[in-house]
Amino acid sequence: MIKQTCFSMYTSLGELVQGDRIRVIKDFKDFDGEAIPLGSEWTFKEYTYFPYDGGYTFYFEEGTMRMAEISPEDSYVLSHASEYFILITDTWTKDR
Repeated sequence: MIKQTCFSMYTSLGELVQGDRIRVIKDFKDFDGEAIPLGSEWTFKEYTYFPYDGGYTFYFEEGTMRMAEISPEDSYVLSHASEYFILITDTWTKDR
């Protein structure tokens, strides 16, 4: 059995570091209408940003989440990440 330590979430998904694992604590739909279910876990790889529409594509080992600042729902999730995600493993500080 692997013990997982939960950390408080960064203030935004853009602060994730490759290898960080997050758990969804409130379900939502991304910009493409894809359901991001409660309890799902995601291992962060990288993200891209498109300034024209404030679009983010977050790449995880388990899949992709697309979010856009032009969507009020997405904008809320992006600016209130700690309501939707909890950090399970903190790659940035675990080796320090």
